[in-house]
Amino acid sequence: MKRPFFYRKQVRFLSYSILAFVLAFWLTLLVNLFLFLVILLKYREYRIEYIKGDAIMEELTLTDRGYELSEDMGRRLDERKQWAMLLDGTGKMVWSYGKPKEIKESYTLSDIARMSRWYLEDYPVYLRAFEDQVMVIGLPRKTMWKYNLQFPISWINYMKRVWFWVLLFDFVWILVLAVIFTRRWSRSREKARIEWIAGISHDIRTPLSVVLGYADALFSGDLKEEQRQQAVVIRHQSLVMKELVEDLNLTSELEYSMQALRREPVCPAVVLREVAAAFLNDAREGELEVEMDIDRQAEGIWVSADRRLLVRALRNLFQNSLRHSGQKATQIRLSLCRERRFCRILFSDNGIGYSREMLRRLNVKKRQRPTQNIHGLGIVCKIIQAHGGKAVFGNCPGGGGFCEIRLWLARTPKSDRRGKTAAGA
Repeated sequence: MKRPFFYRKQVRFLSYSILAFVLAFWLTLLVNLFLFLVILLKYREYRIEYIKGDAIMEELTLTDRGYELSEDMGRRLDERKQWAMLLDGTGKMVWSYGKPKEIKESYTLSDIARMSRWYLEDYPVYLRAFEDQVMVIGLPRKTMWKYNLQFPISWINYMKRVWFWVLLFDFVWILVLAVIFTRRWSRSREKARIEWIAGISHDIRTPLSVVLGYADALFSGDLKEEQRQQAVVIRHQSLVMKELVEDLNLTSELEYSMQALRREPVCPAVVLREVAAAFLNDAREGELEVEMDIDRQAEGIWVSADRRLLVRALRNLFQNSLRHSGQKATQIRLSLCRERRFCRILFSDNGIGYSREMLRRLNVKKRQRPTQNIHGLGIVCKIIQAHGGKAVFGNCPGGGGFCEIRLWLARTPKSDRRGKTAAGA
């Protein structure tokens, strides 16, 4: 069984989202690895400032009583909490300064080789060789991480504290990238779809115009009544097809926010009267009755809207009522009133009403895909939603259907305010 369009669209969107999330994850991982490598390179040659073995040897003097260190160097070692010892060629300690008690006084060559790279009893150490002697400079515990690359322990502890925020930032960043990628992919597909629909619509309009032209020519010619009626049917059906093509274009543009609204101050009362008058003038005698109820407070209200689209929405309501009125004359009731910060337009008729399925499709939330395969009424919903308003459909208790439209009010234009002031004076 073929899945409905909205289902397929949701599956595609989910697939795009998963793919975007995976790409965002790997991109974030690469960025993190790059930053980590930058940090490693930055600290590759990092050393905690310590007194070098050459400097200690210069301040170390051999006397009859053994090696003696100058007071200045001893003070410098104390300030840095460093210690030092001198080993002879056999690995035996011949001098020391501040040496911790747990440090041995004799070492093998393998011990010396290991401590040159790692630790000595958990103390970070540096070695400096002098002919047949080795100077060992030790640092306090937990002040240095010495492992190929060398980092201060304070830096390591800092990273332990911030790792949670780093992971949180990565997670948020991945989500943001996934949303951006998904929106870009969806937008590109939507744009391609709209362009394809526009191309098809353009190709259809040309033969439709030809058909309408020939239908008008046939109707105006010297034909039999039967042939004249056939010409009328051809023209009517051609107009219906043209209307459907326009609906398709407008629906696509509104659905994907490709239709730019040309907002201007619009008086709903004036628009209602104009649309009603146009249909009354075009209708055959006894075909259409319109009852209009405009509240006095609603006469001077304004809305910020695209007048062309607002007229289109009202025309679609009229056309739908005329199309589904059955065998009886179409009776339409229009009312306009002001309710706080918005205006309320109520359109009702005496037709067959709306089915439960149609109401379910029409009365959907703003962010959902409304009105699938409901051409005229679907466009009404989309136009009102594009203006930030709301359209609610339902059935009247006595029969027929209704549509309640709510639009936010706009400020009264200055020209209109000046006119009222002058009139009042």
